Amino acid sequence: MAIENYCFCELAPLYVLDLLSDSKRLWVEQQLQEFPELAEELAYYYTAATAIPYGVPVVAMATDLKDRLFALLELAPVESHQPINQNQSENVQRSLTAVRAQDIQWQPHLVPGVEIAILHTDNVKREVVGILRAQKGVHYPLHRHAIGEEIYMLEGDLIIGSEVYGTFDYIRSTPGSSHAPYTKGGCMFLFRTSMDDEY
Repeated sequence: MAIENYCFCELAPLYVLDLLSDSKRLWVEQQLQEFPELAEELAYYYTAATAIPYGVPVVAMATDLKDRLFALLELAPVESHQPINQNQSENVQRSLTAVRAQDIQWQPHLVPGVEIAILHTDNVKREVVGILRAQKGVHYPLHRHAIGEEIYMLEGDLIIGSEVYGTFDYIRSTPGSSHAPYTKGGCMFLFRTSMDDEY
């Protein structure tokens, strides 16, 4: 079918269901850029598509489905779960590690104006999880991530490149990436990173 014969109303439902070829998908996206009002029509198709699973009758799952899947994957079957008794509940409690707010131990960092509190260290994975807090105007040195880094902002601002991140923002840096973040007003965030980052 030639491009001039494409019709948005025919292709939009297929676009929503991800059933279009690359050329037709690109055509739909170009139409959305040229005619923003089409986004409303596309939204109706998305609404209809999300309702499809709720319109089919409920079918009971086969009782041997898990066993068949494990057999196909050549895995040993998992023991069925039994109700939790008091002893199991106590075992679960012993398997947890928690750091209470009042037990957080802040340590000065090599960077002036920065303190960190280490919450967990995994020497096998070479990972560390902790909280960092920085005073106003702190510039963190350029560093390269060995395995990537995850940051969850708790308060304040953190500037990486031209982006400003604030409370509840999540930032994930890929392995091998590097940056030199800084804060204008001060910040605090949870981090997970490698012990092998290069500074």
